[in-house]
Amino acid sequence: MIQGVHIIKVNPHHTSQNSSNCGQKVPKTLSVRIHSCQKCGTVLDRDENAAINILNKGLNDVGIILSACGGYEINQPTFA
Repeated sequence: MIQGVHIIKVNPHHTSQNSSNCGQKVPKTLSVRIHSCQKCGTVLDRDENAAINILNKGLNDVGIILSACGGYEINQPTFA
């Protein structure tokens, strides 16, 4: 392991089927290369949609959340 780098295994199952914006399942055959969600209007290359879903799953596992504005925050426990 490289110092300061975390590697998170992410199951890629359904990452190209679920909308990276709203999570809605958008079934498509492998020959369909564009992800187009009727629910939220997201239109992306199928592989880009899958990559965003994989990134979000990995970051969610370590407690980092990406916002729609491109920033991120680290979930930290609150102490009473």
